[in-house]
Order: sequence, then structure tokens, then C-alpha cells
Amino acid sequence: MKVWVIGRGGLLGNGVEKQFRFGDIYSPTEKLVWSESAQLQSQIAENCRQFSQVVSDIQWTIFWCAGKGTLSSTTEQMSEETRNFQEFLKSVEQNFALKRLQNGLIFYASSAGGVYAGSENQPFTENTTPKPTSAYGVAKLNQEDLLREFSDRLGVRIVVGRISNLYGANQDFSKNQGLISTICYSILRRQPINLFVPLETSRNYVYVADASRIIVDAVKIAMADTRPTNKFIKLVVADENLTVGNIISIAKTVFRVRPLITASSNAKIDKQPRSINFKSVALVDADLFCKTRISVGLKRVMADLHTDILRNGAQRAREQ
Repeated sequence: MKVWVIGRGGLLGNGVEKQFRFGDIYSPTEKLVWSESAQLQSQIAENCRQFSQVVSDIQWTIFWCAGKGTLSSTTEQMSEETRNFQEFLKSVEQNFALKRLQNGLIFYASSAGGVYAGSENQPFTENTTPKPTSAYGVAKLNQEDLLREFSDRLGVRIVVGRISNLYGANQDFSKNQGLISTICYSILRRQPINLFVPLETSRNYVYVADASRIIVDAVKIAMADTRPTNKFIKLVVADENLTVGNIISIAKTVFRVRPLITASSNAKIDKQPRSINFKSVALVDADLFCKTRISVGLKRVMADLHTDILRNGAQRAREQ
């Protein structure tokens, strides 16, 4: 199977790409320019053309792991991401013959917290009716719908991965998220963390290597499925939730120093529920492995941050 990971420079995309052998990966000849939509759309169109020629008649998967949106993003910011995704789907349709389309699968990285923020009856599963409460969640659900319509019309298989709070090395600090990476960075630099949520806020935190493995295994299961269905939803989550207070306490035990904490308020974040719980009931064979413990994940994030600071300096590590 030939794979193309869009967003390969990000936390999730990089993790997904690591699940494959080098020879299976399609690598664009130039870096995608996400800051310029017109140039980006042109680049994606050209890479769709090249990828369609590379795959020929073999099985293929495109992983859409891109996007800089967060729960604090505006409708305008998310509309631009939706337009980019629409142009991507248009380019796939224009460059892949119908038979070639049916040899492949498109994975889309969505947000569990975003689409289920206002849903009822926890724990939420793949069968729960989504009810987003933010521009980010609405846009993610709209993009899921675009992909679903694309699949209905052209017959290509799809997997939508609704991912909880992803963490790992090289978290994008510019997105003003990534609690675990922020805690590690603050301990390393002895700087305070500005928290916008109460310590009892409970969330699901999934380590990037675990999330990537779940995603790739789910895709392989979906590709091998012989039933008429060609659309799948998969919750990509850890086995249990942790509160912010839990994580701070574990970090104190692991690193033998207490993180410095300050508290602030954010109107958009304040609207989020105090606890969101998930339970995956679909493609469950993709979950049959031992997940990374939070203490281990914290140590790995800290080790990578420390190495990066020594190599590049504190400010550059913060910007990556």
C-alpha cells in the first residue's frame, strides 16, 4: 500500500508516517505552504496528480492530518481550513480515475472533543450524535460531511478518526494548546503555567505514538473489510481520563519538582464541559495493545524538549 500523509510535519502526521516503511511513503518534492491558501491548493493539486501516477493500480491511503485550528479558532479561520479541504477533495476527484479511487482510502483527522462538546449521555461513542459548540467543532463536522458526501458519490473508502487530546514531542505551541508539553516546558525552564481551566477539569489524553498506531490499524482493518459499507468512524482515545490536577501531581512525582501554576479565564474555554468521556465501540481490534502510561509519556516529552532546547535554544524549541 502506498501512503501520502498530508500534514507530515505536524505532531500527528509525523507519528502516522513513522508507522510505515520508507518505501511505502509518498514524499512531495517541496514543502506545502500552509500560510498561503492559493499556493497551498495549487501544490495539493499537483501532488494529487503525481500521487495518482505513483499508485497506479495498487492500494493507497491518503491521511489528512493537517490543520492549525483549535477550540479558540474563529469561524473565519476555520472556513479557510474547510476551503483547503474542499480543494483537496476536488483535486483527488480530478486526478484519480473511478477504478483507481475505489482501490484507496482517505483518512480524516477530526476532533472528538470538538464534535461531541455539547452531546448528551456520556461516555460518547462512535454512535453518539455530535453536537459541537464552537466554530472549530462545527467546521470539523462540516469537513467530515464533505468527506462522507465524497465517498457516497465516488465509492472511495473513508475513515474519520475522532481524536481526543493528542500529546507528544514537537507539540505546536503556537496553537496555544498542549497541556502536557506546556507543563514539561515550564518545569524545564522554571516558568509558570497559565491555566485557563479548573484543576478538576477531566479530559482524555492520548500519546501520539498510540494514536498513530490506532489510526493505521483502523485503516488497515477498514481496507480489508469485505462488507458493503465503505465509511467508518473511529474514536482515537486513551483508556481513561485524567484531570488537570492528576497530571500536575504525576509530573511532580516523575520530575521531583512541582510545576508553577497561575490561573486565568477564557470565555470560549469556559463554555467547555468539565468532563468529557469516551468509549470506542467501532474497529475495536485497533485498540488491542498496551497504551503508553502518562508517566512514560511525560518522560518522553521532557526528554525530547530537553534535547531540542540544547540543540536549537529555548525560543526556537518553543516555536516548533
